[in-house]
This record gives sequence, structure tokens and C-alpha cells, in this order.
Amino acid sequence: MKNLTAAILVILLAFSSFSLVSAQVNKPEELKFPPLKFEPPNPADFRVVLANGLRAYIREMRALPIVNITAIINTGKLYVPKEKAGLDTLLSECLIKGGTRTRTGQEIEERIDFLGGTLNFSVGERTATLSMSVLSKDLDEGLAIFFDVLMNPEFREDSLNLARGRLIEQMRSANDNPSLVLNREFQKVLYGEHPLTYEATRATVEGLTQADLKAFHGKYFFPKNIILAAAGDFSREQLKTKINKYAGRWSNRSLSFPAIGKNFPEPEPGVYFIQKKINQGYVSVGHLGIEDTNPDYFAVQVMNFILGGGSFTSRITSKVRSDEGLAYNTGSRFTYRWGFPGTFSGYVQTKSETVGYAISLILKEFDRIRKEPVSEAEMETAINYYLESFADFFQSPIATMVNFANLELQGKPMNYYSTYLDKIRAVTRDRVMEVARKYIQPEKMVIMIVGDFEPCNKGSEKFPGPLERLGKIHRVKLLDPLTGQLVE
Repeated sequence: MKNLTAAILVILLAFSSFSLVSAQVNKPEELKFPPLKFEPPNPADFRVVLANGLRAYIREMRALPIVNITAIINTGKLYVPKEKAGLDTLLSECLIKGGTRTRTGQEIEERIDFLGGTLNFSVGERTATLSMSVLSKDLDEGLAIFFDVLMNPEFREDSLNLARGRLIEQMRSANDNPSLVLNREFQKVLYGEHPLTYEATRATVEGLTQADLKAFHGKYFFPKNIILAAAGDFSREQLKTKINKYAGRWSNRSLSFPAIGKNFPEPEPGVYFIQKKINQGYVSVGHLGIEDTNPDYFAVQVMNFILGGGSFTSRITSKVRSDEGLAYNTGSRFTYRWGFPGTFSGYVQTKSETVGYAISLILKEFDRIRKEPVSEAEMETAINYYLESFADFFQSPIATMVNFANLELQGKPMNYYSTYLDKIRAVTRDRVMEVARKYIQPEKMVIMIVGDFEPCNKGSEKFPGPLERLGKIHRVKLLDPLTGQLVE
């Protein structure tokens, strides 16, 4: 009887598959699928407050015998004083390698390797992150190492000296990579002299001490200034108990973050040229953008996807790369940074003689999206991209918990993900033109070029020079990365 039932099921499945295929044999575009429906998880289901106010987002996931845990600390490069520039890099290098009061850095790394785990630390602009992955059978030992590093770093002199030497050596070549130079100098023009643009020098790096790192750690690393994210093969209640064992003996501190202004210069529009004897021009064209808390954020995302952020389907890529064959790397972007406006820019990397022409095409696309409605097809492609890629926010349990932790840390609404799709769907063609007119500002365009001036200025048949046709030329001189003084 069981064999007969199985045979009937196989026949029914085969028949339904044949019927499905036979109904779809004409054109691929005629294929019909039910709409995807994905409900994002609710952050509140995973949030807990542990001993001494340590917040955490914890998710049990028993599929694999692995535990991932991440500590997100509310601090970063932004809070490093100018006279101690480079401290964030040394902190990144030395928190683990510099050991703790009871373990050397080598002992920590060797033990984590023996356990088949990973332990990494990095410092960003406004957050620092310590992440660990271990097998669930080694969770107790992993947590002991994780919290020892987080709470008791020693920043031993041997590791500090090595990190200091590596950083100085890296600084020697800071002006060699055109892409890095372009990004750094573009931001300097837009943000001016500001903590967002401070750069280390040899003097600031050599002046940093073990005491400086310990003071910075002591100021910012404490339970109420940290949010944990954890996911993996564990009991949620047992993990809370294990973490409380460490958090319960970790004291909080009072903390006042440095006041950092948002008064940025209004640079004179025009061409900002950095001379480098290379056969290509590296270009950014733009101005300051918006914060990702701006109510227009979703409309701006859709608009920029159509303009130049949508890979091969976008207007700038289609025009500059596909139609004219001027560049492989081109498009537009809005960058975002927590608490400050990001940047808006069109970008291209092209032969020296076609730099002016490529820029003129990008500027025309800026103008077109401000004046002409985008097509229904462009809207459909852009909207569908964001709808279909939404699940990427939740690719793994630990990524989901980290995303929730970052929402809370940055003060964003905790319904961000549950309202995301509706906000994308609400964007219309009229809204796209509205935000294009509002946030693409031709009268403020800074055109930054890194390249060889003579061939760039000469131009090509389609756009003969001089570059002055694009605006007043400002010759930008680079600073010596070791001294912070002008390179003669």
C-alpha cells in the first residue's frame, strides 16, 4: 500500500511539473511566479539587558555547532584628538596582539587557532568591533578569552612598536594610489579641517604610548557603551548567565562624547586637479550629500540607482561605459556616515584625453535626471532591486543581530526593517525628480581629478580642452604623509 501511494505521488508530481513546463514554453518573460513574501524578524524578540546595563541581541540557531559573538563599542576614529591621530589604527592592531594582563597576544592567537576559531578587532569612524567565532563545545573558553581581551587589554610595548612601525611604513605610500588620493582629497575639500578628515603623521604616531591606548580604552570600553550581538548553537538563557559572569564585575563610567560640529565649508565650484604622471584620470564630481536619517533617503536611493548606482542598468554606466566605451569603472553614489552628511558624486576612471568628455557626460546625466521624468521601466527595475535584495540584510543569524544592534546604537527606529519595503514601494517617478532637483546641485559641483594635467587638459575630439570649460581650475598640492607639510 505504501509503495502504491508513493508511486501515485511521483506520477502526480511528474504530471504537475510537465503541465507547469508546458505552460511556459513560449518566452522566458511569460514565466509567472507567486510574489515573494518575507517578514523581517522583530528586534524586540532578541533584545535583552544584561548585568550592568550591557545590551545584547541574542538568537539561538542550532543548525551548526558554532557560536558567533560580536561586541560593538560606541567609539572610533572620530573621537581621536588631532594631536593623537593614528591612535585608532594602533588600537586596531594591538587590542588582541598586545595581550591582556594574564595572556600575551601570541598566546591568545595560538589558543584561538587551536580551537579552530577566529577573533578579530577593528576600529571604524564611530564604532569599534570585536568579533569571535568558536565551536559551541569551546564556548566557555572562547568567552573567557573574548571578555579578557575586551576588558583587560595590556597593549604591550613589543606589539605597539611593531604596529607603530607598520603604520609609518604604510604612510610612506599614502600618495601613491590614485584612487585613495582621490577619495581622501575629495573629502578634504568637502569637509575641510574636521575630525572626519584628520590624518596621522609620523610625529603623532611616534608620540603615541601604551598609556594613550589604555586611556582611550578606559574611557570608552564599559558595559553601557557596548551592545553585543550573538547567534549560534547555545541556550539563550545559559548564554545570558555566562555573559553576566563577566559583565557583572565590569564597572561603568560616566562619559561625555566630544562635541563635533557640522559646519562644513562651501568650496568654490570648479576643477580641483592633482598632478600625477599617469596615463589615466581618476575623477569624482559632486558635493556633500545627506544623512541616512533624512526622510528623503529611500527616494534618493531609488533615484541614484537609476542615475548611476544600478550597475549596468544605470544611466551613467550605460552612457559612459556601454555607449561611449570610455571607462570600465563609472557610476554615481551617495555615501553615508553616522551623524553627518555623506557625499554625493559621479565617478569615472578613463584615459587622460577623454577625462573632460567623460565628465561632460556625467554632468549631462545629472542635468537630465533633474529635468526629465524617469521611465516606468527604470522605476520598475530600481524598485524591484531594493525589494528583491531586502533579504540580504538577514543573510545570517549573526548579521541580523549585528544589524539590530547597530540600529539601536545609532538611534534609528527599531521598525526600520519592518517599514523598509513600504517606503521603497512608496517612491514614485515624481518623487525621483523631486529629490534629484533637491540633492543634485549643479551650482556646487566640485570636480576632483587625479591625473596628468597636460593630456587631460588637451582633451579629445569630442571634448577638446581646456578643462577650464568645466569650471575654474584649482591646482591641489598634496601633503607629505609623514610630515603633514606640503610636498615641494
